[in-house]
Amino acid sequence: QSGEVDILSRNTTWTSSRDATLGGVFVGTIFYDGQGFMVRKDLNLKSAKELDGATVCVQPGTTTEQNLSDYFRANNMKFKPVVINDLAGVQQAFFGGRCDVFTTDISGLASTRQKADKPDDYMILPEAISKEPLGPMIRRGDWEYFTIAKWVLFGLIEAEELGVTAANVDKMKAESKDPKIQRIVGTSGDVGKSLG
Repeated sequence: QSGEVDILSRNTTWTSSRDATLGGVFVGTIFYDGQGFMVRKDLNLKSAKELDGATVCVQPGTTTEQNLSDYFRANNMKFKPVVINDLAGVQQAFFGGRCDVFTTDISGLASTRQKADKPDDYMILPEAISKEPLGPMIRRGDWEYFTIAKWVLFGLIEAEELGVTAANVDKMKAESKDPKIQRIVGTSGDVGKSLG
């Protein structure tokens, strides 16, 4: 909103309230995630439906916090929030035993689990309790930049579908005869004409 950042591109969930109130516009979805729960294996839990009464580490003011409250209320369960502002603090509290459960997007849980001294001591429960379309957001009104960001997003998705990566792009550029790949890597005379 302040203009300090041109693009927010990592892990912001596309929501109607963010579209309407933040002065930004989402370009599209680059990764579709869902919120989940991670617990210590020694709790012997199999489902999020067994979390009644648990202490849950969560960041405040996020869709994660709202989804957590909604899930417990919808399933007639109670929880005790351990609210910590920064992600590193939440992770430290969870691994330090301050809470039974850590909740965030499942991809974030998987990443956090790998940071544990003993990752195999933790598990992600099977439920996804929300839909989290993640993608870049830019300031509303910067329509030229929106167009560029949108087509970069489409190009990244198409490159992934075609198997073009940073590791093999030079080889693809030199060897591929596929017109779609040629357009993506810039060896075709009609670069970008028909992505998608």
